[in-house]
Amino acid sequence: MVRDAIAPNTKSSWQFRIVVAVIAHRDAMCGNLQSKICNRKWYNLLWGRLRAWLPLLLILLLALSWRLVLWAQPLHEPANDEVEYIRVARDLLAGHGWSFYTAWRWLRAPLYPLFLAGSLWLAGGDLQRAALPNILASVGVVYLVYRLARELAPAGSERGPLLAALAAALLQTNATFASLYMSETLFSLLFGGALLMLAVWRRSGGGWRLAMAGVLFGLACLTRSAALVFLPLLTLWVAGVLVWRERRLQFKQLLLALLPAIGAALVIAPWTVRNCRAYGTCILIETGFAYNLWAFYEPREDLEAINKALEAIPNPVDRANEATRRGLERLREDPSILLRKIPVEWRRLWAVKIIQDRFLLPSYYADPPPAVFLAGLVLDDLLYLLVLSLASFGLALSLPRRDGLALLIALWLGVFVAVTLLTHAEGRYRHFLFIVLLPLAGVGADALLRGVRLRPAAALAATLPLALALLPLLVHYPWSWALHGVPRSLYRGAGDGLAALGQLASAEQAYRAALAANETPDGWLALGDLRRRQGDLAGAGEAYDLAQALARPYAAASARRGDLLREQGQFDAARVAFRGYYLDEGRLTDWSYRFLRPQPAAQIDLGDGLDFGYVGGMYPAELVQGATARWTVGDGRVRVGVPGAAAGLLTLRVAAPWPDNRPGPLQICAGAQCATVVLDAHWRTVRLVLPAGTSEIRLQSPTFAAADGRELGVLVDRAALVAAQGDEPAGVFTRRRAASGHSRWWP
Repeated sequence: MVRDAIAPNTKSSWQFRIVVAVIAHRDAMCGNLQSKICNRKWYNLLWGRLRAWLPLLLILLLALSWRLVLWAQPLHEPANDEVEYIRVARDLLAGHGWSFYTAWRWLRAPLYPLFLAGSLWLAGGDLQRAALPNILASVGVVYLVYRLARELAPAGSERGPLLAALAAALLQTNATFASLYMSETLFSLLFGGALLMLAVWRRSGGGWRLAMAGVLFGLACLTRSAALVFLPLLTLWVAGVLVWRERRLQFKQLLLALLPAIGAALVIAPWTVRNCRAYGTCILIETGFAYNLWAFYEPREDLEAINKALEAIPNPVDRANEATRRGLERLREDPSILLRKIPVEWRRLWAVKIIQDRFLLPSYYADPPPAVFLAGLVLDDLLYLLVLSLASFGLALSLPRRDGLALLIALWLGVFVAVTLLTHAEGRYRHFLFIVLLPLAGVGADALLRGVRLRPAAALAATLPLALALLPLLVHYPWSWALHGVPRSLYRGAGDGLAALGQLASAEQAYRAALAANETPDGWLALGDLRRRQGDLAGAGEAYDLAQALARPYAAASARRGDLLREQGQFDAARVAFRGYYLDEGRLTDWSYRFLRPQPAAQIDLGDGLDFGYVGGMYPAELVQGATARWTVGDGRVRVGVPGAAAGLLTLRVAAPWPDNRPGPLQICAGAQCATVVLDAHWRTVRLVLPAGTSEIRLQSPTFAAADGRELGVLVDRAALVAAQGDEPAGVFTRRRAASGHSRWWP
């Protein structure tokens, strides 16, 4: 019997492959076997399960695809907390521990920096690929939304959970944050997992589920400590469920009610103990609340002065005490600050704002891609409005049910909003609510489609908070930004398409129409690039100048203008253009290497003001040991090229003035071929033969921590490439066959 031959958990066996073949070729198999397999219970069960799970699998695939589409854009410029998280994660990878917080204005919860450090380690230090684990976590959040909606929906209802999962998959802010180096996605995954464990325990029992919920909740607190205030209410909810079941509270039930708190405490305790030992006084998780108490309660000092004052205090405990003292002092002077603060923070929480992390942009001054901008108006703003409205309806429907899960969700909504109003609110904090708003919205949408009506009392209870939330959403919506952005995006998208088809004249008309609808720096840059492609160099320069006039610190405008002048041989003017206005040279270096494609250069003098676009992974130029050079970050890149050369002879002038005169190993790679040299503090000229077609070399080395906090690799002064001819010069690195038979590079 085929059914009896198939044992469970044999996915790699030949029997399992038969099952897969049956599913893939149902009609053929049924016809060939004449219903001997088709009538088997195992087959019907397997086929039924596949059909039942197929809609959810498609939604999860959609969620993954949408997130990967956004992730595939050029690496965005870090914004807000990303800068801190990336720095701490790199410190952890470099073995510096939590040294960043010895001089920072607060102590942060540790779990997300650890998560990001692990992601960077898996990605080999590549920041863009390090977002992939977060993307998988975001897809996991979509699944959790589906499961939570199933727990809230009436028994047997599948439409509501699928609608909730679809909304979670499409909501653009969820998809965008999957590629941001922020803690919101990880928190949603952990907190949603804790809620699901509690929901399953409520339905099926099992003390281990309560303990696991506590562990996940503790991990969520180590991601964002704002959830900590919810723990007492969670414990009371568990106790309430137990009392409702048994109609009495026994000692055993009391222990069960404490299981989530015990699990959370066991997870949080190691970090607290670490803080006690590191700072002399215990800090439970972080000190962000103390900072908020001073910085966001109408202080007499500006934020810059507050930050400088706190960063001058060496111990995080003393910093927190000082911030708390100053905040309470101000509050005692004017207690009405609290009343004035609540409506301001309420508006910040619910209103839509044009913030840096709304789109994944390579620069704060850049325009979103046309398709991404238009999608954001529908899949972000409009969908957010629908979710908020439907979630209110779904909560009003779910609260009267006796299972109690909706009550737990309502408690979380109330507690988080209250804490946010008393501390500090930002639009991105809605992500801490979406994990419950989306399941409620799915339930509400399904109820509306079924024609369910609310009782008057429930309708009033749902309408009042909804109206208060919709008021800032609609009144403070950036209508001008949206109304001007729509025609700009449509014309820009049309221009890009026409330019790709070679219809340059029509593309220019579309770009001009985009500028007429909404003049932006990127609009002028697009027109300048088109004119440069047409051979109108003077017109291109004029467009670049107009872009720079709109945003002087914009790296793209300075880089494009400098590259144009450099190509024309106007080197002094190019240096001035590259310098820009109030422009950070490190940002210009990174942007130029990612987006400029300069003419191939056989000789590059690093740090001469003309190397932008040719070097990456390097710090701004500085005068070191009598030469203008650049330090690498440990993984430097140099673009070199000799058109038409079969092979090239590369000459590098490098040094490694490391502390204590330690030798510095440098690995020079061209494609998959690498050679290693050991450097010291003095300049050394290294020569090696590069294979044909080499356009980039990588300079990889260990790093050391400089006094200014930078991680420094090696110094690079010059790079030159000439066509290799005749015999190889002495000292050249050439490719030879090793005794082992493997191809290596040897000096």
